[in-house]
Amino acid sequence: MSLTIAAMPAYNEERSITEMVLGCKKYVDRVVVVDDGSTDMTADRAASAGAHVIRHEWNAGYGAALRTCIEMGADRMEIIDSDG
Repeated sequence: MSLTIAAMPAYNEERSITEMVLGCKKYVDRVVVVDDGSTDMTADRAASAGAHVIRHEWNAGYGAALRTCIEMGADRMEIIDSDG
């Protein structure tokens, strides 16, 4: 069985992350949010909306968040901007 994920690098996106996760869930097998050291409620809101959340302890940058997404090993992956 193939795995299709929507991957969202996110940094301090608490205002938009819930809507983005919910909007993607109907099109993929899993929504993965890589919280790149956010200091707000991004990770908590993403998890509450049903996303699988991976947290970076500090802001390592967009490239590091993308690498984390790629390491998920999905058969298909869409990179989605978490700010809508």
